[in-house]
This record gives sequence, structure tokens and C-alpha cells, in this order.
Amino acid sequence: MTIGIDASRANKDFKTGTEWYSYYIIEELKKITPVNTQVILYTNEKLKGGLEKMPNEKWQEKDLKWPPKYLWTQIRLWWELFINPPDYFFVPAHTIPFLPLRKKTKVLVTVHDVGFKRSPELYKKIQVLYHDSTMRRIKQRADVIITDSEFSKNEIVELYNINPERIKVIYLGYDKEKFRKIDDVDKLVLDKYKITRPYILYIGRIEKKKNVANMIHSLALVKDKHPDLRLVLAGGSGFDFEAVKQIITDLKLENEIIIPGYIDETDLPQVIASAEVFLFPTLYEGFGLPILQAMACETPVVTSDMDPHREVAGGATLLTDPKDAQAIADSINSILENDSLRQKLVQKGIARVKDFSWTKTAESILAIMK
Repeated sequence: MTIGIDASRANKDFKTGTEWYSYYIIEELKKITPVNTQVILYTNEKLKGGLEKMPNEKWQEKDLKWPPKYLWTQIRLWWELFINPPDYFFVPAHTIPFLPLRKKTKVLVTVHDVGFKRSPELYKKIQVLYHDSTMRRIKQRADVIITDSEFSKNEIVELYNINPERIKVIYLGYDKEKFRKIDDVDKLVLDKYKITRPYILYIGRIEKKKNVANMIHSLALVKDKHPDLRLVLAGGSGFDFEAVKQIITDLKLENEIIIPGYIDETDLPQVIASAEVFLFPTLYEGFGLPILQAMACETPVVTSDMDPHREVAGGATLLTDPKDAQAIADSINSILENDSLRQKLVQKGIARVKDFSWTKTAESILAIMK
């Protein structure tokens, strides 16, 4: 059996959810794939960050150089798949070639969510058009669609009229070695990002669909009772970032909101563990990986009262109305002012994260191919 995997997203220097998913699945597959299975990692530049370390001679890196910035998947990767078709082609990041692939190749693709279809106003128009076109190609060609939650499966079925039997729900995991309770916080890590305590924390793209505007408004309300509290918005800038900055200016919160940019994965557990509350009241998610990471670090979580968050959190977070800044603020205050509630959420979180691991995720994906 030959398995080809698109490793291009896993190989990015600055990773967010989809890139980390790709990375961890590949690393876990290295541990559990039968030794007689040929595995090819397709990449558009030399693998790095540990991806280049192969477990045995059956694993191969195939660097498909492609000087132009765009269309690597649609032209260069497609051509490789066409002339040297693997038995299975696994794409962990929603994009497959539009041109025909050989019938002998079974295609497995992970669709993390279809928020671009459900709420197109939260995305750039070009993103909506591209992802929608890709999804229609996936519907036509993918043998198995993997998704992160029952919520996302239902969305895919409803919005694209795909047979639910073609869709497999496989939950995400988290890195248990990194994300855990940290008793002694390294102040140098916080200093590195100019973060001062006490603070509440959000991790993810700073953009419209993540509901950052209401997080900022909720901080303004919380500061009436907790004037020393700050909000850390950690992540890269996304759609409508300029509007976010304008809200901060209008509310005169320039000195109360810290935007450190991308935080290294090695530093992230320290930053999460040092937060008073982890804030994730986003407007649309397929899963919500940072919720798991925060619970593993024993930081209480406030997140949206919506199906995907309920599915992941399993009763271990405070759920709130993401469209109501006052409701978000009330949830934050309830944790800050009630130590019994804080401890209850922490203990529930510790129990909940035991249900998730990258090993389980990779085993389930491999089982489909077997």
C-alpha cells in the first residue's frame, strides 16, 4: 500500500490550527504506520521542524519545487499524482487538485469547517469563492471526507448535500507533553511578548469571524470591577483587522489590550497557564482546538454557547452568548470572583481532555485506509 500525504501546510514556519493538525497527524502516523507501507510526503520546499526525520526507509520526502507562489496544488502536485498515483492520497487541509486524478487513487480529505458557506459575510469574497469551488470538487472526487465534529458533519451534509456515509467524524487532539499544568511560570516568556499580568487571553486569528470586537467590548465592561485586567489577543492579523484596531482606539484601550502577534508553540503553554481566563467566544468553529489546550493547562474557559463548542467542551467551560458583550463580561467576572467555580471548571477540564489525543486521531485516519 502506498500513501501520499500533502505535507505543504504542515511545513509552514508559522502554524495555526490547520497547519498544526497536518503536522501532528504526520508525526503520529510515523509511529503507527505498518513498516511495509510506503508513505510519500509531498512538499513545495524542503521539510523542516522534525518533518524531515523519517522513521524508516519506506517513508520518503518528495520536494516538488514550484517557483511561482500560487497553484502548487493545482498544477505541480496534480502532475505528480497523475504520473505516479499512490493508492491513497490524504489531504489534511481542504484543498485537492481540480484536474482529474487517476481512479486507482482513493482520496481522503479533511474539511475542518464550512463557515465560508454558512456565514460568508465573515470572510473575504475571494476566500468564499475559492473554498466553495474547492468544496464542490471535494464532493465530486473525495472517497472519504474527514471532519472534526458532528456539528461540521451536519453542516457539510446540509450545505453541500453530500451523503453522510461518506463523512467520518474524527476529533482533533492536543500535545500532552506541551499543554499541561505549569506551576512555575517563566516570567521571561511573558516579557518576551510584553505581556503583563493579570490578563485574559484569546488565541487565534484577529479577525471578524473570531468575534474579536465583542471581546474588546467585554474587556471595557469587565474593567469596571477589575481595572488592572488586560486582554491579550495572540495571533496573526486577519480579515477586518483595521476595524479591530479602530475599536480599540475608540474605546481608549490602547494600553489595556496587548497584541503580541504569533506566539511560538513552545511558549504558548506558559502564556495560557498564566492567564486568568481563556476567552474563545468565536462566531463559527468546526472544533476549537485552543479550548482543549487551555483546559489541559488548567485555565478556565469562556466560550460560545453553540453546538461545536458544546461538543468539544463537554460541560467543562462556561458557555455564553457570543453576540452579547455584557454576557461575555458577566461570564469572565463570575470566574474572577468565584474561586469555587474556577476550581470546578478546572477539574472538569482535566477530565474532559483525557478523551482527546493526536494518537487517537491518527489511528482513526489510518484505520480508514486500512
